[in-house]
Amino acid sequence: MNIQELREILQEYNPWWNNKQWYKDDPLLKSFNKSMLKSEPRLFYHLRSRITTRGAYGIVTIRGPRRVGKNTLIKLLIKYITNKIGVNPSTIFYLSLDYEGLTGIKLIDILETIAKSSSLEKYVFIDEASMYPAWAQALKNLYDMGLIEKGYMKIIAAGSHSMDLAEAASKLRGRQGKLAQLFNLGGNLVHVPLRFSEVIEALKPEIDRYFTQYRLRTPGKRFRLIKELAQGHIPGILRRIYDEYFQLLQTVFEDYLIHGGYPKAIDEYYKNNTISRELYSNLAELLIKDSEKAGLDPENLKRVLAYLIEPIRLAGQLDLRKPEIIGRNENARPKGRFKLRNYLDYLLTTWSFFFPYPEENKHGESKPNYQGKPKNFVLDPFIYHALYSHLNNIPDPYTNSKEMLGKTDFKGLFVESTVASHLLLAQQLFEHVATIEYSKVLMYKPSSTEKRETDFILCITKRNKQHKLIVETKYRKTPTHITPEKGKIILTRDILEEKNNMTYIPVPLFLLLF
Repeated sequence: MNIQELREILQEYNPWWNNKQWYKDDPLLKSFNKSMLKSEPRLFYHLRSRITTRGAYGIVTIRGPRRVGKNTLIKLLIKYITNKIGVNPSTIFYLSLDYEGLTGIKLIDILETIAKSSSLEKYVFIDEASMYPAWAQALKNLYDMGLIEKGYMKIIAAGSHSMDLAEAASKLRGRQGKLAQLFNLGGNLVHVPLRFSEVIEALKPEIDRYFTQYRLRTPGKRFRLIKELAQGHIPGILRRIYDEYFQLLQTVFEDYLIHGGYPKAIDEYYKNNTISRELYSNLAELLIKDSEKAGLDPENLKRVLAYLIEPIRLAGQLDLRKPEIIGRNENARPKGRFKLRNYLDYLLTTWSFFFPYPEENKHGESKPNYQGKPKNFVLDPFIYHALYSHLNNIPDPYTNSKEMLGKTDFKGLFVESTVASHLLLAQQLFEHVATIEYSKVLMYKPSSTEKRETDFILCITKRNKQHKLIVETKYRKTPTHITPEKGKIILTRDILEEKNNMTYIPVPLFLLLF
């Protein structure tokens, strides 16, 4: 295959080769421009500031759950590097590996053809990478042949099957080149649903301007504010935000508990004052169906999910030694042992759930006790509502989600789960690191005869120094049952105060820092 033959096959997916105004007709970008958000995720800025670095070639992977906007992210990047940076459009190749036109053509042959096509730098965006079973092997072979450097190749591979992307990153370790070294997480990036701070910045121009004016997007500044909170002091800038914008923050946060960080859900919510049933069911069905690609039984996954999403288990401890889930075998007969941990691993890698372990805390070091009971957190409000309504055949998921959030006890646990999803990202938000063991970032402190359980132990390594933060969630009118502990940060519904060497701060104000 020569380059002209390849261009003929890929022409439909690469309109920028012949049309400088291609983005005006692109369905994803048209939808983005019409959306309520109209704001690129922070991952876009992380990518755009490094991807065009001259002489840096290699492989970057992007993994994350379905419907978070990975395809749109790629199109935004292509538009940026052609329109703003002036990259030659003919050197940008977009490959969607679920495209039937590529059936029967080996990925390594496509990449080799691109590598040898010219002496110019080339940008190759591989979408739906998981649709091609041996895609990571093809990239590994390309690297071993020396064609990534010799061919001046910048490869960005994205996919929705996160377990496959995670395993591929392991296979490619040491073979991702100089380009990957410029990025956080060794070039193996995670595209998660939008955090609360990203949503409010996009929806509320006054907050966006405030962040710009006081440089509140700077990781170093945010981290210093968090450290000050942990020292028992409330920074003046947080007091000003509280005085000027708290009601706005509270309103948007209450909405966030319904639509979460999924762009489509956010757009429907603000445009239609509701979210379609199809969006709920579509998201749930995709998560369940994709499990088959990971070698799992979707029916067993449904049973695991039905167990995990019961309101009584949200933010609660799980006894994995005595699971109350009955799976099925290959003959569809009941089976008590069905490799439950493989299903939990799938939910972890799809960024749907997280199961933090209790802190071991021996010899003054904070480490997870893997023999203890993990807690059960859902990593986005909307994915919880989608799974709950789908698995319980709820006819009106939107109304049901609002009714569930009207129950004080459930709402408190739901907020705790939402806080967990933000804290989990702390390490990669505040420090450029090659890899992360998330189980060592977020833990909890189990109850003892003298003390009640502590919701979160957050451990962040910054400049080779470990910082340990103690965080408690009390999302109710009057925070109660608080064990005094110096440096503890207590997240409230609306109280901001310093008391007994602890800081009380409203949840939405605290989450602005993540």
